[in-house]
Amino acid sequence: MKIAITGHSEGIGKSFANILSKQGHSIVGLSRRNGHNIRSLNKVIGPIVECDMFINNAQVGFAQTELLYKVWQQWHDQPKTIWLIGSIMSTNYKTPFEMEEYKLQKQTLDQAYYNLKNTRSKCKLTLVKPGKVDTQGEGGAPVDVWCQAVVDMWDRCSKDNLSLQEISIGHGS
Repeated sequence: MKIAITGHSEGIGKSFANILSKQGHSIVGLSRRNGHNIRSLNKVIGPIVECDMFINNAQVGFAQTELLYKVWQQWHDQPKTIWLIGSIMSTNYKTPFEMEEYKLQKQTLDQAYYNLKNTRSKCKLTLVKPGKVDTQGEGGAPVDVWCQAVVDMWDRCSKDNLSLQEISIGHGS
């Protein structure tokens, strides 16, 4: 399977790219480091629509949600898959002030998911909501462990012909 991943050069995107490529998938990595800023929607949409799956991971303002709609317009009538990397924080009512804007951006992504998942479509959406994942050395679940858990759950559901619509995996108890 050919999989496009935004933000593939570090953190969650990089881990997904490594895990999925080891499974034999072809990865199309899109990040600022290789000239693919998701704010340039017209520049990144081309490589994505040529794939079978899209992991919408990179988050810059509301561009993640805008990119979802651009891809959805191309894929809604095709049997493709989109993973939206949201955040458990979007449902947490107690958020530090400095994280309020990020929380709103992830809530907007959640709402877009809920709007689109109830439309008639061949394209499958999965909302993946991480809890605290140690992407920058600040504690939380190890990135590779967290990503492997998501891929394992997806693989298991696919094998058993189950539709994985939402998954939230936090760290600790």
